[in-house]
Amino acid sequence: MEPSMELQRWAGRLCVGMVAALAMMGYHFGNVRFAPVAVGFAILGGLFYSGRLMTSASQPLSDSGRHRAL
Repeated sequence: MEPSMELQRWAGRLCVGMVAALAMMGYHFGNVRFAPVAVGFAILGGLFYSGRLMTSASQPLSDSGRHRAL
C-alpha cells in the first residue's frame, strides 16, 4: 500500500501550524514549557516532508517518448 502524498502534505502542514501556534503561545505567556512540544511537532513535520521528498526522488528514470532518460 502506497502512502498518500496528499495526506502527507496535509499532515506536514498541520505539524508546522502547530509549531507556529505553540511558539506564539510560548512567547505570549512567557513560558518555555511549550518548546519541547513544539520541537516534537517540528520533527514530525520534517519527517512528513522528508518522506515525501524521498519517495519522489527514489523513482527510477525511464525513457519518455522521444527523449532519453539521463
